[in-house]
Amino acid sequence: MLTQALLDETLDPDRQGTLRPIRTSAGNRVVTHSATESDYPRVGALHARCSPESLHSRYLSGRRDIRLPEWRHLVDPAAGWTWVSTPEEDPDRVIAVSHVLRVGTGDRTTGELGILVEDGWQGQRLGTQLTRAALSHSLTHGVNNVVIVTNGTNVRMVRIGKALGAIVPRVFSPVIEMTLTSSTWRNGV
Repeated sequence: MLTQALLDETLDPDRQGTLRPIRTSAGNRVVTHSATESDYPRVGALHARCSPESLHSRYLSGRRDIRLPEWRHLVDPAAGWTWVSTPEEDPDRVIAVSHVLRVGTGDRTTGELGILVEDGWQGQRLGTQLTRAALSHSLTHGVNNVVIVTNGTNVRMVRIGKALGAIVPRVFSPVIEMTLTSSTWRNGV
């Protein structure tokens, strides 16, 4: 259940825009903070290090990079929240980007989750923990529904969605949409 204790555990009240450090299943400590436009070169380097499969799982296309206008949109507070994650011992290397962007202009209670984790850091429960942190943050800011649009073959993201209580539709196309509601993820986090 998403309790105040979990929110307190996830969000670092002493550092604005920073989430508490995450310890991966491999024992690595990862620091996550609100992204800014100045993170763009390091996020570009992350994209360059990711495999085509990871990029396709995230973007549902064959793209290899992120353009500056797109990045500016992602870090615009009016759009939602975007975070970058770095290994504690190498704060200049972005290994993950996560965000929850508000959907549409009229509905301020629905967001869309997106996460990209560098290949070498996948399989360490980092994506799961970043998802939980994003959901916790979103809930404290009035977002009660989060949509995850992903490739049906993105086993890790589908697994995360299921673990958090999303109903995963039967897959009849390569793209699936899972929805988490605050009542669902309160029980799944």
